[in-house]
Order: sequence, then structure tokens, then C-alpha cells
Amino acid sequence: MSPILDQTDRGFMPVGRNVLRLFAPALLAVTVLTVVASVPAGAHAPRITKPGAPTAVSATAISGGAAVSWTAPVSDGGSPITGYTVTASHGGQTCTTTGATMCTVNGLTNGRRYEIKVRASNIKGEGHASTRVQVTLLPTVFFLSAGELFSGTIAVPVTLSQSSSRTVRVDFATSNGPSGGTYDTYFIGDAAAFSPSSGTVTFAPGQTTAAISLTVNTPNPGGCPIGIPASNCFPGLTVTLSSPVNALLGAVPSTNVGYDGGR
Repeated sequence: MSPILDQTDRGFMPVGRNVLRLFAPALLAVTVLTVVASVPAGAHAPRITKPGAPTAVSATAISGGAAVSWTAPVSDGGSPITGYTVTASHGGQTCTTTGATMCTVNGLTNGRRYEIKVRASNIKGEGHASTRVQVTLLPTVFFLSAGELFSGTIAVPVTLSQSSSRTVRVDFATSNGPSGGTYDTYFIGDAAAFSPSSGTVTFAPGQTTAAISLTVNTPNPGGCPIGIPASNCFPGLTVTLSSPVNALLGAVPSTNVGYDGGR
């Protein structure tokens, strides 16, 4: 390096440091003023809270559960809703969603009354519960077994799973049903051998048992296999429940009925 450049460099370096020492505080002050000036006086960062309570909750009874719907809360707490939880009383069965405003609570007991509530969640957690709504699951109506054999008066039992404060009705209809038997006794599926062919079973409030009464018109119908005596040829039919009112069909909605003539 030349002496001249070395001297020039040494001459300017002190000046540069002095300039920086002189102007650095001023530059810092301008920067701070600029940042402060960009934030409105009295402004604060938005405060996020838990969401409000869902509204317009409704619950519809289904077999073994309740279909629930609702409306999103008025306030999401300043953060998007991340999900909902529906809870039923008497056991705390739940259903959840990640944003949808309907779901089904399963595992409930038919015939029992439940209270349903809904909560919304965001990043802060679960918010307030909605107003509770009540729903009473409908009882089920069914036959006690899939097959009945009668020797005398035919009264096919029908059962309601729970007593109800309302009148329950269920229609029934008959059909030929299966045919079959043993080496010396045979049942022919013949709905025409019985009457009536259809009707309605009624359960008064509080009643849980009823019966379908049938009359035998033809005790020994024809059509049995060769070798089966006519006296050992008996009628049978299938009875099927349908269109329940204030109830749901249970696990056994039909039964096969046989009549053996009092043997």
C-alpha cells in the first residue's frame, strides 16, 4: 500500500467514526418515532375468548338416539370455531363435529327422556353450553318371538318396550308364510285360512302389552305332501307389523304363526 493512500485512509477513518457517533442516536430516535407513529394511540392486540353458546338447538328422536341440529354462536370469541360437542343427559353420550352444525347422538334408551346441550370450541377451548332441549325417544313395538304355535284360541302377543304417555298404534297384515313340518305333521302357509287379514293394534297410555286375535277358518287346508293325513295338515301364516304411530318397529317386527288343531 502506498504511503499516500495509507495516510488518506488514516485521515478519513477518525472522521467516519466521529460521524457515526454523532448521527447514530439521531437515526435510532427517528426509527423509534417511525414505529410508534405506525401504531394508533391506545390500540391493543385483539383479545381472543371462548366462543358463545350455540342457538336454535333442536333434537329429533330416532331409534336408539337423537338427531341434533343447531345454529353457530353469535360470537366466535375472535377465533374461528374449530368444532362442536353435543352431550345427552343420563350417561353423557356425545357426538362431535369439526364445524358441521348437526350430528346424531347414539346409544340412548328408547322410551326415555333426555336433555341435550351443545358447546362450541375455538383455540381457547369450549364455550358456554346452549340452552338445553328435551327429547323423548320413542318406544319400540315388536313380537316376543319369531314363531308362535297355538292349539286353541289364537292371540299373538305384541309388546311395547316402554310405557308411553301417548296412545300407540301399529298396523298388522298377514301373508302365507312358510310351509313345513315333520313326517306326520305338516303346516301349510295359508293366510286365507285365518281372519282378519289385517288390522291395527292399539296401546292405551301406560299399556305395554296387547294381542292380535285371529280366527281359524280352515283348520285342515289341503296341499300337504303325500303320506301326511289330512287330519295332520294344519294352517300357518306370517303376521307383520308396520306403520307405527308414536313408536318405532322393534327387533322382531314379524312372526310365523301355526295352528295345530288342539293336538
